[in-house]
Amino acid sequence: MKRSLFILFFLFGAGAFAQVSTDSFNRNSLQLIFGINQLKEKNLHLKVHSGLITGISYQHYLKSRNISDFDITLKWSRVKTAYEDLSATATAHLTGSYRYLFKIYSKPDLLYALGPETSIQYNVCFYPNWDESHLYWANHIDLCADNLLYYRVSESGMLLFDLKFSVFSAFNRPEYDRMYKIDNTSFGGIINNFHSDYEFGSIGKACQVAIHIEYQFLMHPKLAQAVCYSYRYLNLNGKESLPFQNNLHQVGFKIYFK
Repeated sequence: MKRSLFILFFLFGAGAFAQVSTDSFNRNSLQLIFGINQLKEKNLHLKVHSGLITGISYQHYLKSRNISDFDITLKWSRVKTAYEDLSATATAHLTGSYRYLFKIYSKPDLLYALGPETSIQYNVCFYPNWDESHLYWANHIDLCADNLLYYRVSESGMLLFDLKFSVFSAFNRPEYDRMYKIDNTSFGGIINNFHSDYEFGSIGKACQVAIHIEYQFLMHPKLAQAVCYSYRYLNLNGKESLPFQNNLHQVGFKIYFK
């Protein structure tokens, strides 16, 4: 299945080259994501879990005199510690974001934009080898500062660099000392756990930094192809919970279309 999707992405990109323009933002994109997921859940222990992560992302660019878009991403992975033979731990990540960036500098070959982004992310983990009675999560809503740079390197290629970091966050973590030996795993119980007892904080309590680098090939006026690399670091430290840390290294294959 993964091989078929990979081939399909590159078949879509077979066309004639056209000139890249930094003004062509009214587009959609679909991205396949592959990478390495590393996380440390100190509520459980100090060991690092690591493994492969895969996912899919959809982005829609809205009509605006500046840059406006929203993004939804779903990723999943199986990870393990150095003490485990099999990757029994399962993780799921669901993210939605919206940003509005102001064009600070705009020329035909170069564009720099800066502005706010708001996002919500659910990170859920199940560690059956270590605690089969509880789910662990690190959910957060962030207000971020986003920097975006476009540079046209040729008539058929454009380089994108994006740097964003959280300014203020609301986050939800399980308590270190659980009140119950077994979680309420009903739908209502999970929803209640994920949306209660939010804490608020900035860099000292909640820190997220994300870097995205992308090279775009415009194959057709209505269709473009891109290869991507991204890195994301997350650290959440609550009053009633120990810190959660997450490192993500990812590569992506993306198709832009109108």
